[in-house]
Amino acid sequence: MNQLTSIIKSLIHKSGPITFAKFMELALYHPEYGYYSSGKARIGKKGDYYTSPCVHPAFGEILGRFISRAYETINAPNFKVIEMGAGKGYLALDILDSLKRNNHELYDKLNYLITEVGTPQREDWKITLKEHMHKIKRFDSLYDLERESIHGVFISNELVDSFPFHRAKFKDGKLLEIFVSLRNEEFIEILDEPSSNALKDYFDGYNLEFEDEQEVEINLHARKWLSEVSHILAKGFILTIDYGYLAPELYNPSRMRGTFMCYYKHTTNENPYIKIGEQDITAHVDFSNLIRVGQSFGLNTVKYTTQGQFLLDWGILDIVERYSGEEKNSDISSYRNRIAIKNLFLPEMMGDKFKILIEEKNIKAKDKTFYPESNVRISFQKSTDVYKEHPD
Repeated sequence: MNQLTSIIKSLIHKSGPITFAKFMELALYHPEYGYYSSGKARIGKKGDYYTSPCVHPAFGEILGRFISRAYETINAPNFKVIEMGAGKGYLALDILDSLKRNNHELYDKLNYLITEVGTPQREDWKITLKEHMHKIKRFDSLYDLERESIHGVFISNELVDSFPFHRAKFKDGKLLEIFVSLRNEEFIEILDEPSSNALKDYFDGYNLEFEDEQEVEINLHARKWLSEVSHILAKGFILTIDYGYLAPELYNPSRMRGTFMCYYKHTTNENPYIKIGEQDITAHVDFSNLIRVGQSFGLNTVKYTTQGQFLLDWGILDIVERYSGEEKNSDISSYRNRIAIKNLFLPEMMGDKFKILIEEKNIKAKDKTFYPESNVRISFQKSTDVYKEHPD
C-alpha cells in the first residue's frame, strides 16, 4: 500500500465515506503524492497519454494564428495570453516560437502568463521555455490575477477533463451520488443522497431522459473555474480545448457507465482504486455546461466545433502543403511531418475526439466576425493518409 492510499483510507476511517470528487482530488492533486502535483504525470511516447502539442508543433502554430487575429480584434496595448495548466510548457513553446517567426511585432509586445500546479513543473517549464523566459510569468493559480485585468486570450488544453468530478447514478427515477467507502480495507462504492443541491440541479433545463442504473459524471468545479476566468477577463477570448460532447450526446443512454477512464502508460482501465497517485483519472467534458455557465457570467459563444474543423478553418492545410513542397527534395522527415499533422485533424484520429469552444467577453458586434470560415471539409477513405478536400 502506497502512502497516498493510506492517507485516503485514514480519511475515510475518520470522516466516513467521501465523494468521488474528493477521492479524485487527492489522487491527482495531493500536494506530495498526487499524480499531477507530484510530477508523476507524463505525456508523450514514454508517458501515459498523448496531447496535441506532443504530436506536432503545427498545433501551436495554428493557435498562434488565432492569437494574432485576437490581438488585432481586441486592440489593446497590454495584450496577454494566459495558458491554464501549462505543464512543462510544450504548447507555450510552439506558440511563442510561431509568433516570433511569423508575427514579431506581437511577440515583442506579448506577455505570456502560465498557471500550473505541482512543485516539479515549476522548474521544468523554465527548461522548455528558456529562449522565451523574458516573455513568461508564472502564477500558481488564477486567484493571483486581478479582476478585470486581462485584455487577451485564455487558453486551456485538456485541463477541464482533469477537474475532480462527482459521480452519480439514476435509480428508480432518482439521482443518487456514488461515494467511496471501505470494506475489509478494500475500496468500495456506495450510493447515498447527493452531497450537494448543485448535483440535484445540474440537469435542470437539459430536457434529458436517463435510464435506470445509468451512471453520469458531474463536474461542479468547471463552474468555479469559468467564473474566475470571466471575472479576470476584461476583454477578449477564452479558448477551451478538450475531449467531450454537448449534453445530449454525452449523457446518451448508450454510455450507461459514464465516460470516466484511467490512463497509465498508454493503457486504459476503469478502476480508479489501483495505482492511486500513479495514473490519470479523467472524464469527457460537458460542453453544454461550459456554454450555459459562460452565458451566466457574461460570456458569449463564438464557436463550438471539432478540433479538426478548427484547424482547417485556421489554415492547417497550408502547413501540410508547406511540408509537401519540402518533400520534393526527398526529405523523409517531411513525409513524417505531414502524417503527424494529419493526426491532429483527421476525424478518425484526433480531429473529432477533441472539441474547441471559443467564448468572448466585451467584443463589439462588428468584431465578432473575426473567426474565418474555410469552407473546407474532409472526406476520407480507410487510410488516415488518404483524404480529399471539398467545399461545403
